[in-house]
Amino acid sequence: MKITITDVAKNANVSKATVSRVINHNPKVKDEIRQRVLQSINELGYQPNAIARNLANNTTNVIGLILPDITNPFFPNITRGIEDAAHSLGYSLFISNTDNNPGIEQEYIEKMVRQQVGGIILISSILDEHKVNKLSELKIPFVLCDRSLTDTPFDTVSIDHYKASYEAVNYLIQKGHQDIFHLSGQRLVQSAEMRRQAYCDAMQEHKLKPYIRVGSFSYESGYELMKSTLEESVPTAVFAANDLIALGAMDAIQEKGLRIPEDISVIGFDDILFARMSNPKLSTISVPAYQIGVTAVEMLLERIKGVRSTAKSLVLEHKFIQRES
Repeated sequence: MKITITDVAKNANVSKATVSRVINHNPKVKDEIRQRVLQSINELGYQPNAIARNLANNTTNVIGLILPDITNPFFPNITRGIEDAAHSLGYSLFISNTDNNPGIEQEYIEKMVRQQVGGIILISSILDEHKVNKLSELKIPFVLCDRSLTDTPFDTVSIDHYKASYEAVNYLIQKGHQDIFHLSGQRLVQSAEMRRQAYCDAMQEHKLKPYIRVGSFSYESGYELMKSTLEESVPTAVFAANDLIALGAMDAIQEKGLRIPEDISVIGFDDILFARMSNPKLSTISVPAYQIGVTAVEMLLERIKGVRSTAKSLVLEHKFIQRES
C-alpha cells in the first residue's frame, strides 16, 4: 500500500500542511515538530512526490546557470563546483552559454524563469544599475557569481579582482619593470574593467605611463594583441587580464625570438590548468573557482528555502602563484 502525506500527518499527530512545510524545509517549523515528522517519514517509508511538490511551490528542483563563455577553461571549474554542490543537495543544473552577448543572456534568463527554475546563478558579461533593476523585477533568487556590485539586492560571491590585479602589477614594478603593458579583456565586462583600473592605478601611483591593448578573453586575442604590440615597441613586462590572453601573448613573444622572462616577464590571471603546462610555466593569480561555485549554490539555496532574506556578499581569497614566466 502506498504511504501518503495523510498517513505521515496522522502518525506524527500533525496537519498535512505541517508535513508539507517540513518536506519543503520551511524554517518556521519548530525543531521538535520537525523531528517528529521526519521520524514518521522514516518509519513509514514515505517518498515525497517531487513533481507534486514542485507544482505546489511553483518551482522545480533545478538551478539555472548562465555562463559568458563555456569554452574558457576557467568556467568549467566553477561549473563543476556548482554541479557537485547542487547534486549533493538534490538539485539538477540547467546550463546556458551566452558568448558574452547581453541579448542572449536576457533570453536565457527569461526562459529559465518561464521554466520555473528554483533560482539562477548568473555570471554576467555586463552588470549595471539598469540590469540589476530588471533582475529585481523577476522575483526569483539570484546569485551573482564571480561578479560583484555594491548596493545590490542579490547575493554575490567573487574574489577582489581589483586587489589581485593591483598586487600583480605592483609585483612587477617592485621587480624593477617600468614598461609594463596590459592586455585587457573586452570593455564593459566587469572583471576586465576592475583589472584594467587596478593596473592603471598601480602604474600612475608609481608615475609610470599605462599602455593598454583591449581585446577579448581568448588565446587568439592575446596572440594578436602581443604581436601588434611587438611591431611597435618591446615592453619589459606584460600583465594579461586572464591566462588565455597571457598564453597567446607568450607564443607571440617567443615567435619574435624573445625570451620569457629574460626579455619580457608575463603574469596572467585565473590559474587554469594550461598555466602549469606552458613553457615556461605561467605565473598568475589563482582564483578558487571550484569553491566559488560551491559557495554560490549554498547561498542560492538559503534564498530558495527562505533561510535568509537579506543580501550577502562573500569575497574569497586569491593567491599569487609565482612560476617561471
